[in-house]
Amino acid sequence: MSRTAPTLAQIDAEAARWVARRDAGLTPAEDVEFKRWRAENALHVEAVDRFEATWSALARPRHTGAAPVLQSELGDLLRRRRRRRALVAVAACATALLVGFLWRTSPPAATPAVALAPTPRTTILAPERQMLPDGSVIEHRPGAEVRVDFSGAFRRVDLLRGEALFEVAKDAKRPFVVRAGGVEVRAVGTAFSVQLGASQVEVLVTEGRVAIDRPAASSAAPVTPPLAFVDAGNRLSVEVALQPVAMPAIEPVKPADVAERLAWRTPRVEFFNAPLSEVVTVLNRYNETKFALADPSLAAVPLSGLFRADDAEVFTNLLRAGFGIVAEPRDGKIVLRRGP
Repeated sequence: MSRTAPTLAQIDAEAARWVARRDAGLTPAEDVEFKRWRAENALHVEAVDRFEATWSALARPRHTGAAPVLQSELGDLLRRRRRRRALVAVAACATALLVGFLWRTSPPAATPAVALAPTPRTTILAPERQMLPDGSVIEHRPGAEVRVDFSGAFRRVDLLRGEALFEVAKDAKRPFVVRAGGVEVRAVGTAFSVQLGASQVEVLVTEGRVAIDRPAASSAAPVTPPLAFVDAGNRLSVEVALQPVAMPAIEPVKPADVAERLAWRTPRVEFFNAPLSEVVTVLNRYNETKFALADPSLAAVPLSGLFRADDAEVFTNLLRAGFGIVAEPRDGKIVLRRGP
């Protein structure tokens, strides 16, 4: 028997999942799967392009602080157009794309002719943490690849592709060196991220100070001052073809921009047909203020979506705008109940 063809709504949902997951970072295998899925059907291409356009349009309000206004307007649109399911779906997805996405899932339809493999209801998407022999830690953005060599006088790590954050254990006798794209980042005890792009290497320092330099041609080469020192709260981008005599520009970075730049470190949770009770249980692991359901009938409400695990405000705003579920502080908790 042939597999039941997906509906347009299912294609839209899958496209939204891919666009939002890509923001969290795709592994090489996931990137291949995404490209395969996108190319197998013209409807897939159209859906992805549509959601990418929506994502781009909403990114600017997030950065400028206008996101709450836009989110409120989209919520009003949802309430005014309840009877028109297509508009509701589009508005709900647009609201959710401010930070991820979230939508109500209907009860499953009749069993398809060919049974599909079961899909996990809850998936935690978090960067890989690698503990090094000296106690330093590397956090890998999905798709990043490193090679570690602690056999010599230096603690060396080669960033072969992607981006990683390094939390370096202090050891003045053995400097910690990260090499990427012909650039060396040297530290004794600090925290910084390195991103290797096609034409440049970006270094963002979150703690302490690092030195940026070119690798010496040989161990016998004369010692020269580094190209630059970068302190916490600053970043520097070095062109791969830069000559050693050039001095890259150091740019200060606001704390909010640092948090956004490293947002990939924050665990994200993906739900698929998960009851709200399960969603609440998972989110309570990551939020200091816990969620509680005031109405037992809310426990079975099925949700699907992808968003940051630690952003309680975003989650409650989406519940209110898309589902009419109100969140109110009570006795040190965030109590969820049905709205008026």
